[in-house]
Amino acid sequence: MQKINLSESCPYNCAFCFNGRKPFVEFSIPDIVDNKVVICDPAFLSKKNVLSVIQKLGSKKVNNKVVYYEVLQGINIRDLTPEIAKALKDNRFKPIRFAWDGSYSKSNMYRVIDAVNMLLEAGYNKKDLICYILSNYYVSLRECLYKNKFFLIKNIKVCNCVYRKNYLDPKIYYEHWSKEEVEYYKQECRINNQLVDRKGYDPEIEKRLIRSKILPQTYKLN
Repeated sequence: MQKINLSESCPYNCAFCFNGRKPFVEFSIPDIVDNKVVICDPAFLSKKNVLSVIQKLGSKKVNNKVVYYEVLQGINIRDLTPEIAKALKDNRFKPIRFAWDGSYSKSNMYRVIDAVNMLLEAGYNKKDLICYILSNYYVSLRECLYKNKFFLIKNIKVCNCVYRKNYLDPKIYYEHWSKEEVEYYKQECRINNQLVDRKGYDPEIEKRLIRSKILPQTYKLN
């Protein structure tokens, strides 16, 4: 596959993210030489005239065959519109990744619901969608578990994005969550995706019953 960058950095400058620490810069479309292209931009939909860019990419052919696209770091749903969602579908962008980084609040939930509905109305299937969920940050384990439950009900997979202090340092520092909470949530995301894949059947149900007896102390209910 071919990897390309059409922009650099991100205009939103979120506190937990490393991408917004440099000015947002846009690039022109390079020569497309493969039928499978991965766009590595952290904020692809923030490009000016992104609708036109998507349509130009969709018109490309290599060896008389159409090109399929994937936005590796996901799309920012704050930039998503029904027109953009339809353009992504019509021009063969799949899967669609998006993020729910903020708290489990009514406003954030409605923003996610609106984005999911736009994508589904554009013609995507639920199996084409993946939500990145930030863990090990100020949003608590309990709230992240509520997010998982929300997506499980909607039959949408989740991807656990563990917060790290330094982009170049692979070590995970347990400042906001405990190590037990981080490991627990990692397994909860695995469970969520297995249930989505298997339409509610849990192939590891016996392991779950054993594990349910050792919930992280901060999550245990009174």
